[in-house]
Amino acid sequence: MSQKTALVTGGSTGIGAAIAKELADDGFKVLITGRNENTLVESAAQHDNIDWIISDVTNHDDVVKTIAHIEKTYNRLDVLVNNAGIATPIPFEQITMEHYDDIFNINVRGLIDVTLTSLPLLKESKGNIINTASIVADDPFAGFSIYSASKGAVITLTKGLAKEFAEYGIRVNAVSPGPIATPLFGKMNLSEQEQEGMGESIKEMVPLGRFGTSEEVAAAVAFLASDKASYVTGAQYKVDGGIAA
Repeated sequence: MSQKTALVTGGSTGIGAAIAKELADDGFKVLITGRNENTLVESAAQHDNIDWIISDVTNHDDVVKTIAHIEKTYNRLDVLVNNAGIATPIPFEQITMEHYDDIFNINVRGLIDVTLTSLPLLKESKGNIINTASIVADDPFAGFSIYSASKGAVITLTKGLAKEFAEYGIRVNAVSPGPIATPLFGKMNLSEQEQEGMGESIKEMVPLGRFGTSEEVAAAVAFLASDKASYVTGAQYKVDGGIAA
């Protein structure tokens, strides 16, 4: 019961799954959440220290259920990784309010709800929070204005909460991935040809000349979650191959 515990939202695929594996390798008991049982089971199979629960960050009852499960099962929460997110490119003139609601409900509202509900446990452990943002928060791409705005909100929340939660000994940081080869990239409602074209144009913008991996983002998260980062709060760690340099 004294083993450190981490919660990773959106932990079933891509960056979230890699974060869960990295933290489990580091000795954490990890609970992952998501909306798809099959991918959650797949992700949890990476390590004996990973468990899962179906939970939608946009559903307050699900969030309350998740934190109650953590308290009952582990009796503590040391690290919260707000990773659940959605990215859908669309020209601004074609945006509907449903599109806006989908993105902000998951990327911002969900993060706020999970953080607020987790706060009593994080206060007890003097734990830390790591939010998944994006480099487009600082340098938006055309067609990603709403997504970029949502990740800008994540950065602002990270910095504000770092100052607000410092009195509790809670650190709050963000990782901002650049172009990462994840299933999210393939869920953008683009044709295979459009995906290939977008991928090549993005790679040309990256000084290191390639897409990053989920594991490279997970390594940054693991550092921020560790005692080695004990004097780091309010930071934005960019894992982007130099694209934002």
